[in-house]
Amino acid sequence: MGRTHLILVGLAAAGTLALSACGSGAQDEPTAPQAQSQQMPMQGHDVSSMQGMQGMSGDMAGMHHGDGGVELWAVQSGPLGTVVTDAAGHVMHRFDGDSASPSATTCTEDCAAEWPPVLLPDGQQPELMGVDSTKVGTVTREDGSKQVTLAGWPLYRYAGDDGSLTTTAGQGTGGTWFAVAPDGSKAAT
Repeated sequence: MGRTHLILVGLAAAGTLALSACGSGAQDEPTAPQAQSQQMPMQGHDVSSMQGMQGMSGDMAGMHHGDGGVELWAVQSGPLGTVVTDAAGHVMHRFDGDSASPSATTCTEDCAAEWPPVLLPDGQQPELMGVDSTKVGTVTREDGSKQVTLAGWPLYRYAGDDGSLTTTAGQGTGGTWFAVAPDGSKAAT
């Protein structure tokens, strides 16, 4: 094995251990926040560099200890401060037309094409890093699917987000769409 490969394997092992210490899981429709957010922003790191590590070191299945294919990671984005993203760096958003208490989603059809809801298959849990599991839940959409919520707010991705974390794609669209911070509030603009 070359020195570079050993370093990457070491980084993968360290990342796996760090992530295994993080809590994961979603609760069905929490009624009120139960604890303060436990933010662990990845200052100095961005998701694109982590993706590069995955590609160079082969299969890093340990990086994804959730079983639902949904990731909610607190990440420092630069222009928006600490935001919630998925593993590909796509920023999660909330919609002012929805409700957090009780959780309710109103973005359907054409709206959902531009703002795809973050869906969680039944019986599965998301991977969480720097996001308090007591603030994560689900709300049932009109079609019966479960949409992930944060502090009661249904979560969406913006179809035009390239995952770079260097832009504010989607932020403030129509005065109603906002990137979401790890505590469920609107991200700084």
